[in-house]
Amino acid sequence: MDIRQIQNFLVLSQTLNFRIASEQINIVQPALSRQIQLLESELGALLFHRTKRVVTLTQAGVFFQKEASRILRDLNTVIDRTAQLHTGEAGEIRITHASSAMNTVVPSFLAKVKRKWPNLKTIVDETSNSQQIEMLLRRETDIGIAPNMIVPPEMETRILYRENFALLLPERHPLAKKKLTNLSILKSETFILPRLSTGIGYVETILQICQSYGFRPKVAHESAHSIGVLRLVEAGLGIAIEPMSSVRGVTMNVKIIELKHIPQKVEMALFWLRDRESELSQYLNMF
Repeated sequence: MDIRQIQNFLVLSQTLNFRIASEQINIVQPALSRQIQLLESELGALLFHRTKRVVTLTQAGVFFQKEASRILRDLNTVIDRTAQLHTGEAGEIRITHASSAMNTVVPSFLAKVKRKWPNLKTIVDETSNSQQIEMLLRRETDIGIAPNMIVPPEMETRILYRENFALLLPERHPLAKKKLTNLSILKSETFILPRLSTGIGYVETILQICQSYGFRPKVAHESAHSIGVLRLVEAGLGIAIEPMSSVRGVTMNVKIIELKHIPQKVEMALFWLRDRESELSQYLNMF
């Protein structure tokens, strides 16, 4: 049984005339008769009652006509959808990102996708650096976006932009009104940082900043989400270092000091599995 046999059966089931059906599908009448006989033999059911003057569907033929029509409609949908997936017109794209990326590159990417492929479903999750790596390796997401990433060999990265870090202080902190040029003054402060095991690469960069000024930060609270960090700083529970993009437009009671003078920068990375680069290239090129 093949699709052509089923299509020819459906033509005959509509015309109920071998001659007319043969003309419509452009094959000789004996060939169509043989196709129907082979189809009936394979199904183990009689599909048509035949007399010299009349051709009618059997009960089995009526059922097969209905179900075969549905199956072919579904198959055509699958074929169309497959082509759409290939060109990015349908399906879904899954993206994980750090907090600060939602303030910069993620919304513009989603807007471009929506304009170009309105039927494409986008799934966006904010999560930690380590979780992004795990999800990519398990193929639970397609693209990751995070700052100062250290990725395994299975992945490729591209830097999307660089920006300065910012020091966050409670609004009434004694250092809030001072001009900070030497960060060693922060050595006795308690910090709010992401957990080292989850903030792969990013936390190491912050530790490097502190160590370059002769101290290792004392961590009072751990949070991987910028809004959580800001709330904790506002409550006076510690100080923090965050990307500038995480705190632009913030109206909380927090003093924000841009760290322009230090060599370490936020490097927002786009990363993906190397063996999926060709498949994902149409999306990667939109960043």
